[in-house]
Amino acid sequence: MELAIRVITDSACDLPPEFFTTHGIKFASLAVTFPDRTFTDGVDLTRAEFYTRLAAGGALPMTAQPSPHAFAGLLREALVEADEVIVITLSSGLSGTWESACAAKATFSAEEQNRIFLVDSRSASTGEGLLVLRAARLAEAGESGAGIAAMLEKERAHLASIFTVDTLENLRKGGRINRIQAFLGTVLEIKPVFELDAAGRIAVREKIRGRRKAVRRLLEIMAEEGKNLAAQVVGIAHGHVAEAAEELAQAIRERFRVREVVTGEISATIGTHTGPGCLAVFFAR
Repeated sequence: MELAIRVITDSACDLPPEFFTTHGIKFASLAVTFPDRTFTDGVDLTRAEFYTRLAAGGALPMTAQPSPHAFAGLLREALVEADEVIVITLSSGLSGTWESACAAKATFSAEEQNRIFLVDSRSASTGEGLLVLRAARLAEAGESGAGIAAMLEKERAHLASIFTVDTLENLRKGGRINRIQAFLGTVLEIKPVFELDAAGRIAVREKIRGRRKAVRRLLEIMAEEGKNLAAQVVGIAHGHVAEAAEELAQAIRERFRVREVVTGEISATIGTHTGPGCLAVFFAR
């Protein structure tokens, strides 16, 4: 008998809105606190409003993971509707969201816990989204919860999460780099290329001079490290620069003939640190 499976994630999963509707995906929201107001990400804070507020300057907003209670509520509803539940979270190397999901699962009975499968994406934004989308499609194809979790854990080990930022100011304000590094980087037009390491933490991969060269380097890394790109669903994420993201998507389609490109706008949780103008690619090595 085919199992009914529900997929849950968090608001840092930057899939386009229509994917949530089409596949019945639910999400727990992170909180975003500006000096004058706390927002529920993905509910009462749009991407456009977030980047407008970010551009106003001042201190960076504070972000907080969903509470265990928020995850527990979603799990409770899903367990009534479905036989099994898959939860995919933002990287534990970037947020406490994974711990909240684990704490929520622990509040259920042993029988219920056997129906709940948790996966730490060790990625973020559309990279996390690719795993969420993969889970939803596997569920629709009739795969079991245990089978989906095992596949995602295998695939995340090969998921490359590579990005470049247009401004170093947010990284400075967030404590990722110091004031001198930010100043020199700005003067010299240094555009670092970052990646998420095996533990899902941000690491500097390369330092490139100039925006165009940094974006071109994203494509070069895909060419050097991508495995059978023509068969892949590739992800792109952008910091409120939809036109640049579409240009990147078109370059990827033309150069690699990929099966599908999924493009999402970076949410407040990640965008707080990467700032406007960030461009990211996600693909399998």
